[in-house]
Amino acid sequence: MLQLLNPLWLWAMAAISIAVLIHLWHIKTGKTLRIGSIALLGESARQSSRSFRINDWLLLLLRCLLLIVLSLLLTQPFWQEQAQQTKAKGWILVEKEPIKEVYAHFKTQIDSLLKAGYQLHQLDTSFKAINLQQVLNDTSKTAKSYTKPRSYWPLLTLLEQQIPQKTPTYLFTSNQLQHFRGAKPALNSDLHWKTYTPADSVATWIQNAFLTSKDSIRLILGESKPAGTSFSTINLQSTDRGNSRFNVSFEEGKPVVSLKNKPQNLVLVDTSTLKITVYQNQNPTDAAYLNAALQSVKRFTGRKMKITTASSFNQIPENQNWIFWLSSQSFPLNSSKLVAGGSVFEYENGKTQAINSWINNENLNDPINLYQQILPDKRSIAATTENVWQNGFGQSVLSRQNVGNKNIYRFYSRFNLGWNDLVWSSDFPKLILNLLLKSYPQRNFEAFDKRKIAANQQQIVTATNENPAKQISQPKDLTDLKHAFWIALFIVFLLERILALQTKKESNYA
Repeated sequence: MLQLLNPLWLWAMAAISIAVLIHLWHIKTGKTLRIGSIALLGESARQSSRSFRINDWLLLLLRCLLLIVLSLLLTQPFWQEQAQQTKAKGWILVEKEPIKEVYAHFKTQIDSLLKAGYQLHQLDTSFKAINLQQVLNDTSKTAKSYTKPRSYWPLLTLLEQQIPQKTPTYLFTSNQLQHFRGAKPALNSDLHWKTYTPADSVATWIQNAFLTSKDSIRLILGESKPAGTSFSTINLQSTDRGNSRFNVSFEEGKPVVSLKNKPQNLVLVDTSTLKITVYQNQNPTDAAYLNAALQSVKRFTGRKMKITTASSFNQIPENQNWIFWLSSQSFPLNSSKLVAGGSVFEYENGKTQAINSWINNENLNDPINLYQQILPDKRSIAATTENVWQNGFGQSVLSRQNVGNKNIYRFYSRFNLGWNDLVWSSDFPKLILNLLLKSYPQRNFEAFDKRKIAANQQQIVTATNENPAKQISQPKDLTDLKHAFWIALFIVFLLERILALQTKKESNYA
């Protein structure tokens, strides 16, 4: 049965009337008659010969057909065919790649279901039926490369559209959290879900490696288990090659480190120095608070940082990664003081308002009192602006915007006790640390995530169907007709052009 996703485009068929009118309004070209003398001919008015008669029926039909095919193509047609009712008592769903491990965990249940008449299907978008013994006996190996794990939630939504309603379904999967991304659907299926913890349920990796100010290598070591993910730090000497857990070597003159049990996963050691300048202008007290926070960050992370304080623009060194511009005047972005991709933290200028609120941020343990604030301007609500810190009313206290490959942080308050309690808060260094960390590339550790989902999070929500008559009783096979209509459109257009050119030549020689 033909189905149309956008039937509104059927109105485009009304253009057929235009083609008919053009063919009806047929103007004949006059002919020249050669005679011997014009003496007996009188002067007459010039007239045009018109005929409301269709001469080129085939050409008209082709043009009408062309408009019809084009209209149907715009409606996004597809063919919906009722699939044959499966004779299986129910479905068993498993992922093909780890099927041997799944079968080892649930052998008794799967075998009993198969004997009871259940059919084994592959858990992917095709849901095709598979033979258990053929898959278990398959010894072919595919090259292993990391691909983002498939989320089960969209598959279950698609499954409910494909499987006959209320068909008993047994789903056997792992319980790893990385397979449960996105919104959990509300289903109306007879689903029985069994999960297991995979054998490789512990992962250890080097998340980051950098050279400290004492010329040692600090490793951020990640470890993920079903219970959670944690990180720890380990210090290595740059020449330490006899460590029992790590390999330290040089590749193209640059230090690299790897786990001894995974020597192929090399991690480049960051040897760069983060250059930071605090431009105090007429705010030496603000600069003193900020310098104390920066020194705390330097000691805590161990990273190589060079922190400079400047009271004039000329004192700012060249090629800085961060400039804390404690001035209400805008920083000149075209200056060579800041490297490409660098960041400027500047005081915003504008009208000051008293406010009884607090500073909000996800990294804060407790809200920080806010007493005064610069009224945010239009730049703070621009589409390209990100609110980093907000007040209790949702207004921006610190915004971030990328301008010409440089990050501009606009602070609508001050590092001053008359404005807020930020500089007295124990979270102040942590907030500064989170800003500086954006200067370092962060490695995605999704591939190492071994956390398991909580039982209450996995539990399926049953959908309430107010109109059972609309429920789908059988699966339907859908075939997109887009390509077929494109081919038909091309063929009709080609025939129309050939016939139109042929008709034109015949009329010229007539």
